[in-house]
Amino acid sequence: MIRAGETPAGIFYLVKGLVRQYAVSPKGETLMMHVFRPGSFFPMLWALTGSANTYQYEAVNAAEVYRAPKGDVLNFLLRHPEELWCFTKRLVGGVSGLLTRFEYIMFDGAYRKTVLLLLYFARRFATVEDGVAVLSVPLAHREIAAWIGTTRETASVQMETLKKRGLIKTRGRQLIIPSITALEKEGTS
Repeated sequence: MIRAGETPAGIFYLVKGLVRQYAVSPKGETLMMHVFRPGSFFPMLWALTGSANTYQYEAVNAAEVYRAPKGDVLNFLLRHPEELWCFTKRLVGGVSGLLTRFEYIMFDGAYRKTVLLLLYFARRFATVEDGVAVLSVPLAHREIAAWIGTTRETASVQMETLKKRGLIKTRGRQLIIPSITALEKEGTS
């Protein structure tokens, strides 16, 4: 949708689907930054600060977006305090999530990072029934590695360990967490 280094064509408002934001290092390594859900505006860092866009934005699944000129969106938010308030709450929630991710990337090992990432995705993108979570977002091992700052091989080993412990299952490309409570306990031990 938007390439790093390009000036965005405007501000996007996500109506349906998911959009991921990520960075690519000069060596070609990918680091996932955020996944936008419906109701999100992006790229707001560019819109609010005027800084160059250094991130890639890509639809995860079928997405429906509206696009408007940056000035129109900023004026809309200024004229509609209730929308600005909703935007601000979402922004602060996103910053909180980034701080949490930063903390576990800096302090935890690959296994715990994987557990905490799966819990993050379960809370944000899963359908939960009777404590069983089914992720609506495909999460390949290379993407897990990009989220937790490790190699695909290391992420694969962690996922295999979680499968052997019965904390996750797969059905095709779908990831199932049989017990969120058990995975939460695993994340705190």
